[in-house]
Amino acid sequence: MKAIYSFVVLGCFMSTLYSMQEIKAEQNTFKDSLQNKTLRELATAFWNVKDLDSIYKINLAKVYLSKAKKLDNELRIADGYQMFMYLCKGQFETYLKYSDSIIDVTKDLKKSHYPGTGYIFKGGVLRDMERYNEALESLLKAKEIAESNNDEIQVMIAERIIAELKTILGKNQEALKIYQKHFSVLSKKDSIKKNGQNYISTAYLLGSSYNRIQEYDSAHYYINIGIKYSLASYYHHFYPELVFTSGVNNYHRKKYKSAIDSLQKTLRLLDNNVDNINVRMSYLYLGKSYRQLNENTKAIQYLKKLDSVTNDSNYRLEFREAFELLKEYYTEKGDKDESVKLLEKWIHYEKKRQEKYKKLDQEIVEKFDVPGLIKEKELLLSQTIDSNKASMFRIIIIGCLVLVLISVLYFFLYKSKKNKLEEELDEQLEKVKVLESNTKKPSSSTSLELSEELKLDILRKLNSFEKGLLYLKNDITLVKASKKLKTNSTYLSKVINLEKQKNFTNYINDLRIGYCIEQIKANKKFRQYAISSMAKEVGFNNIQSFAKAFSKEVGCNPAEYIKKYDNDMV
Repeated sequence: MKAIYSFVVLGCFMSTLYSMQEIKAEQNTFKDSLQNKTLRELATAFWNVKDLDSIYKINLAKVYLSKAKKLDNELRIADGYQMFMYLCKGQFETYLKYSDSIIDVTKDLKKSHYPGTGYIFKGGVLRDMERYNEALESLLKAKEIAESNNDEIQVMIAERIIAELKTILGKNQEALKIYQKHFSVLSKKDSIKKNGQNYISTAYLLGSSYNRIQEYDSAHYYINIGIKYSLASYYHHFYPELVFTSGVNNYHRKKYKSAIDSLQKTLRLLDNNVDNINVRMSYLYLGKSYRQLNENTKAIQYLKKLDSVTNDSNYRLEFREAFELLKEYYTEKGDKDESVKLLEKWIHYEKKRQEKYKKLDQEIVEKFDVPGLIKEKELLLSQTIDSNKASMFRIIIIGCLVLVLISVLYFFLYKSKKNKLEEELDEQLEKVKVLESNTKKPSSSTSLELSEELKLDILRKLNSFEKGLLYLKNDITLVKASKKLKTNSTYLSKVINLEKQKNFTNYINDLRIGYCIEQIKANKKFRQYAISSMAKEVGFNNIQSFAKAFSKEVGCNPAEYIKKYDNDMV
């Protein structure tokens, strides 16, 4: 519909200036003047002059694609489709069709950035359409093709969009690591020149990630880098996204007026297109910013805007805050009908989101995370084997040198210093034994004995660990816990196994579930949390592991337990 609407508006505008016949004659003149240009000239005119008249640009794309098809050149045909994709930005369905056309025409090409580029385009637009599982499939295909072609930049782009899917699931630390790795590679001077668009995009995503994990100074640093390079680039790549992220950052740094300026500018840059997630998120942060300035009428206006454009497919975890604020507003007004409607809608969205994200989470783990870990493991194993071979080679060389030394000494001193020779030989042999013993790995079967004093010390530290609720940190591991408690991870594991009768993972999960049950009983607001929010609150990274641990401890899932508890209270 958007594409049709655009051309209708364009037609109405032109009709005020020319008759339809004059328009057709002018377009034909355009085409005739372009027919004599080469494909390179047409492409240069299309991409290197950003302020061209839209009619002229459409004709450039038409002539280019027509010439490419006559030459039956798959690469150039795909380039032509890419021109049309540029012309239909924001028209997701049309954009998707052109990306499929690129994939179809280039599917048999080898050692080319196509069809990988087509799959990346498709993955990106499917992400924007919030068809996340389909987006993941396209991006994994793009990554596979890029890896087979040793195309490092294309691998990065695919991984970057997959990392964005991780942030949608709340896996902000995992996404951040991917962006940091990419930025490190792209920060080399030559790479910035060659891959400026990717560099700016990664700076924007780093800024956004640091906002999410509440490291606002780091976010500010990367946002400024992104804005600097974006304004210096020809097409101002990712400028609207960077302005939005700056607005969010200003809000969190309590610069509410600056936040409002940036967020209002974002709406203008993105034409208030509610299909764009940054427009909807701008409504949320405008509502929150005006609320902080006690301009409650404007705050509610933007929160209601967000509510009005939210639906089953585009509801995000971040929108929960808007619904909480609206619920608070209706409660204060005493408007029970609106409160009930809002709650029903909110519960419905949460259920849909959990269904959609559960499948996405499973697929990312199975198809992206696990294969990546396996590849990393294989690389480490190969490095270990090579290292072991090198170590063995060194041992053999050293052994041979020692034997040669012994032989020379023996031969040289045998006749005159027999007694002294024997002593020296003993010394050399002892050195060989020491050398050999140093090259041997300590036996893993050595039993670990703990003194009673050490055991009691670790138990005291564990008690402090539990009282301090350190088990609620979602990134806690045995190694991190042992560092926190200033003890050895092996000792800590042994004490937990012996004294708590469980392994470290079960010990942490049981503490979290225990805390969760306490909160359900004592905290009415906590009982109203979505299950996913509840899981995050008590330290679980995903709803599946939370539900499994809860059910194991209590015998039913969290929702059932809360319902039963509420009934008992009545």
